[in-house]
Amino acid sequence: MHPSPQRPVAVLGMPLPVEYEAVLSLLPGHTFTERTVRGTVFKLTELQGRHGAWTLALTMTGRQNEAAAVAVERAVAAFDPQVILLVGVAGGRRDAAVGDVIAATEVYGYEAGEDTDADYLSRIKTLQATHLLLQQAHQVDVEDAWRERLGPAGDGPRPRVHHRPIAAGSKVITGVRSGTAALIDRHCGDAQGIDMEGFGALAAAWRTGGVEAMVIRGVSDLLADKDKAADRHRQPRAARHAGAFALALVERLEPRGRPDGAPDGPAPEPEGARYIGAVGQGATAIIAAFGDGAHGTVNLDRATTDL
Repeated sequence: MHPSPQRPVAVLGMPLPVEYEAVLSLLPGHTFTERTVRGTVFKLTELQGRHGAWTLALTMTGRQNEAAAVAVERAVAAFDPQVILLVGVAGGRRDAAVGDVIAATEVYGYEAGEDTDADYLSRIKTLQATHLLLQQAHQVDVEDAWRERLGPAGDGPRPRVHHRPIAAGSKVITGVRSGTAALIDRHCGDAQGIDMEGFGALAAAWRTGGVEAMVIRGVSDLLADKDKAADRHRQPRAARHAGAFALALVERLEPRGRPDGAPDGPAPEPEGARYIGAVGQGATAIIAAFGDGAHGTVNLDRATTDL
C-alpha cells in the first residue's frame, strides 16, 4: 500500500521494539506494506477515522533524542504527514501511576545549561505540542473510547490520562535522589514523566513546519521503583495504553482539505487558450446556428458579434 494523494498520513514513531510491537498488536487484521527511507523502515496500513481514511506509517525511531529527530525528518521528507506522534513508555512523576497515559502538553529539554566554577546554570528548553492535538487529546480523554482497544476490562487498574509536560534527556534516571532527578524537581517540577526521545522528535517536527506533533507516553515505572524484571511486564502494558490513545487521537482528527474528510474530486483543468477555428494561411472558419429562432455569439479579440 502506498500513500494516496487523497489520504492524509499519520506517522507513529516508537523508540523501542516493545513499544513498536505493542502498537502493531492493536491493529489486528490490518495488512501492512513496507517502505524504506534511507535505511529507516516504515510499515504502512490504512486506518479508518471518523472523518475519513488515513495512511498510518509506523516506525522504530531508536533511543535518544538525536535518533528520534532523524526518524521524524525522514518521515516528513518521505510522506509529508499531517500528524506525527511519538508513542512509547516513560518514567512517571508526581501522582502518576503505572499504566497511566501522558498526553504531553510540552516537552522540556532539561540538559541544556552552563557549568561554571560557582554553580550549574540550567537553560531549560521548551517545545509545545501543537494546539489542535492538545484540544483533540482532551476530547479523546473525555469520550473514553480509546480504552475499548485494551479489552473488556483493560489490563490492570483503570488508566488515567495526564495532560501535562514531560522532561526529555539522554539519561536513564533510576533514583529520586539523583542529581538529575533533583535538577528536574527544581526546574521542571510540573513534568508528569521523563523520557529520552520526546524533545528530539518534537524539535524535528517543529522545524519542518505544517505538521501536527505530540508526544504520548504510557507510564511504565516510577523513579523510585525502576526494576528490569518489572519492566518486562510493565513496559508492554504501558506501551499498549499509549498506543491505544494515539490511535484514537488519529481517528478523531479531520483530514486537511474538505471538512468531512472525503477525497477531493478531480483537479480543475488549468486555464488556457480555448478556441474553435481554423489555423493557417487562407484558412476559413465557418460557425453557424441552425433552426427556428437559432442565435448565438462569436467572440473575436474580445469583440462580441451576435448571430
